[in-house]
Amino acid sequence: MSDIMSILLNPPSFTRRTTPGRAAFWFVLYFTLIIIGGVLSGAFLIRLGLHAESGWWFEFIETHGPARILRRYQTLLAIVLAPWILKKMGWRGFRDLGWNSDQSRADRYRDFWLWYGIGFLTMSFIITISLITGIREWQEFSLARWLGAIFKAFLVTGLGVGIIEETLARGVLYRTMEKAWTPWVGAWVSSLLFAWAHFMEATRASFDEGVWAVLSSALVSEFSNPVNPLKFLNMLAFGLVLSRLVYYRKDIWAAVGLHASAVGCIRWFTHQSTFNLDIPYQPWIGGHSSKFDDGWLLTLLLLLLLIGIEWVSRSPSSRRVHF
Repeated sequence: MSDIMSILLNPPSFTRRTTPGRAAFWFVLYFTLIIIGGVLSGAFLIRLGLHAESGWWFEFIETHGPARILRRYQTLLAIVLAPWILKKMGWRGFRDLGWNSDQSRADRYRDFWLWYGIGFLTMSFIITISLITGIREWQEFSLARWLGAIFKAFLVTGLGVGIIEETLARGVLYRTMEKAWTPWVGAWVSSLLFAWAHFMEATRASFDEGVWAVLSSALVSEFSNPVNPLKFLNMLAFGLVLSRLVYYRKDIWAAVGLHASAVGCIRWFTHQSTFNLDIPYQPWIGGHSSKFDDGWLLTLLLLLLLIGIEWVSRSPSSRRVHF
């Protein structure tokens, strides 16, 4: 009787250990289906609509743009296939999203607000430097615009992006890879995907040339800009910081706080300021990107955060990582 109850409470699909080789096979399959298959099938459907030159599908593509629709199509495909593929890699289902851990609720809330504050201070420092150097300039003050921007940036966009992206990228993807491989391998692979996902966008002209041209454009076109490799490096570093937070805290609360505050600051300040186009691009400070990810200053700050996380977390006086 006890054996039967054990099986009912812990189904084999949830408890089976996945070997690193088996996990790698399913991951490569998933990656191929989303990146290659998603682009080819999506480009084919979009090109059908463009060639029709009329109808709701054509109007929808023209309104939103083929590149944006292709990204949304790939995202939808990734979400649909994720539960099946990730369970093959060792994911334990929707109870395993990274929100639960052995920490108390008070500790989880503390992690969220602590790292929300750290993210706010980090981005505020970069924003202050961009104002001092004149790279960006304040718009004319309006209380109604400021309050509206704060609500949209921090409570809608920032919190929404932080929750959704951290649940998927770190709560599910990274933690699944960490269990199947090692913490550092999982961190690097998931962070590379996290960074690449922010750059993979086909050009409008490629949709007129063919599905293979769309694939080629989506894979490499964004890196033709010499600034983009640095932006990619910063997104990769940000992913590593978030992954190591999840590894040490055993849940995603701290990562959500850091991600949400960073996005909120970026959205709010972008809405409240404008570029000074008379000042050339400054490689150290950056700032000509609305995400402030095109300068070495952000690279340095992310590196310091990563070193700080590792140093504090491995301190002999810290039993459970108290930042």
